[in-house]
Amino acid sequence: MSSHHIVRENQEPALLIQDFLVLDRFMVDQLLEWSPTIITDDYNLDFLLSEEIKVDVVFSTPPNEFLQEQISFLPLNGSFLDSALSYLISKSYPAVNILCTEIEDSLVRFAEDINIVAFCKNKRYVFVRSYYEKWKPKGEAVYVDPKCLESQEGLRLVGEQSFETENDGFFRLFFCDEKFVCVGEDI
Repeated sequence: MSSHHIVRENQEPALLIQDFLVLDRFMVDQLLEWSPTIITDDYNLDFLLSEEIKVDVVFSTPPNEFLQEQISFLPLNGSFLDSALSYLISKSYPAVNILCTEIEDSLVRFAEDINIVAFCKNKRYVFVRSYYEKWKPKGEAVYVDPKCLESQEGLRLVGEQSFETENDGFFRLFFCDEKFVCVGEDI
């Protein structure tokens, strides 16, 4: 039996880079391990190229005249994240990892069409609906807006949108309606 894997185009989550420095290099290297499609903007392009990170798509306004054979330059249509997510959805990507400065409200409207994991300020965020369950050790932080919760198990409220796991084991979140909700954890 061969240990080789065939990776189909768009099979791995794309990597959208709005802010490269939100994760340490070790974590970024883990995201780069499977050679994802990398999408960024003009602002980050030179930095990524200087780090010898292959960039596939750059959104810019006005369209960049810096032509490099392996990089596609596309015009911005709204914000960088909106433009990039619309592009990925149009290309049928099933998932995306995002390195961003902040979690923009607009991200939730894309969650219906693409699985989003966002990394921001030393936290990892996922967009889920109806129900969310995960195993964590006692005392770990979980971030979610309590107004979105119908109920929860295994967590205690410790701040405005901050919970802490009560014990080692699974915690569960049940949401009020079918809308997507952003759930965060420390990384």
